[in-house]
Amino acid sequence: MSQSEEMGSNRTQQPGNDSQEESDDETHIPTFSAQADIVGILLALLIVVFNTLVFILIAKKRSLRTTTNYFLIGLAASDLLTGLTSLPVAITCNIYQENWVCFSTIYIWMFTSFLTLSHILAVTADRFIAIMFSLRYTQIVTKRRCIFALCCVWSSSLAFSLLQFWWQKPTDFDPNERLAQKYKSKEFAFNVACFVIYLAMPVVFMTITYSVIFSEIRRQNRRQNLNVPADLQAQCRRRKREWKAITIFLAMFFTYILSWLPFFLLRYEQNEENLNLPDWAMYVLGYARFVSSLLNPCIYIFGKHDFRKAWETLLSFKHSQRDRGRSDLIMIMSSQV
Repeated sequence: MSQSEEMGSNRTQQPGNDSQEESDDETHIPTFSAQADIVGILLALLIVVFNTLVFILIAKKRSLRTTTNYFLIGLAASDLLTGLTSLPVAITCNIYQENWVCFSTIYIWMFTSFLTLSHILAVTADRFIAIMFSLRYTQIVTKRRCIFALCCVWSSSLAFSLLQFWWQKPTDFDPNERLAQKYKSKEFAFNVACFVIYLAMPVVFMTITYSVIFSEIRRQNRRQNLNVPADLQAQCRRRKREWKAITIFLAMFFTYILSWLPFFLLRYEQNEENLNLPDWAMYVLGYARFVSSLLNPCIYIFGKHDFRKAWETLLSFKHSQRDRGRSDLIMIMSSQV
């Protein structure tokens, strides 16, 4: 089964063809199936709404424009791109089964998935520097270096996702057929490289990095607990916020793994042609890879201290505006009596 069929394999069949076998060259009739497509549409809408909210909060709250949040802005842009392009194109592929649409689906979701992980790794590196080199953090992590790092993240993700153009062309791609034998060795090597570079190595990197970070935070907390004068109380509170922020970023990384690990394994198994999963499993795995783009903004909007405070401020501002509008209306009506 091809990748385009993963989410649309349980699409309802068109009636009237039961008495004869469909030939390979039969023209595909575009069909929208509410049962198969509504989940993707709702998921895309939610992804767009929550990631747009991130940009609204940053536009409203200047204090959110920190060097650390630059990477979260990039992550929100990546996730927003998933909601605006990856899911709509994937749904379009399921409906129309056009070669070029389904072909572009593969590269778009590979690009956005590489972007997501790269931003999470960048945030991890930023937190590592903030904890281990706290006195020199502002000298090491500057606005110019953050922008340069973001440019590297986007360009490397784009370049790696386009590697498949080397051996596979849109004219040779068929969404309803398995990968051609002549491409299998290259596709296998690419899948292994993706798994190692964008899953196995990041897991090792994150495990080591966060182990060192947690160890350093515990060491600093023990040292402060020996003698905690009043002027160190604020520093203790800051350490607690750092601990919570790191836990949030770690949750985002685990979300990425849980969303993408099954799909990477599925790509490998499909190329080997020795995996026969039921349609519902293919459907779930097909959409699971997009869940991280929805959970990421939810995690740091409602979990990260500065974003949550900005969200609460925005809500209170809306409520105060509404209450003021009501009071003005009451005063106008009272004056007319």
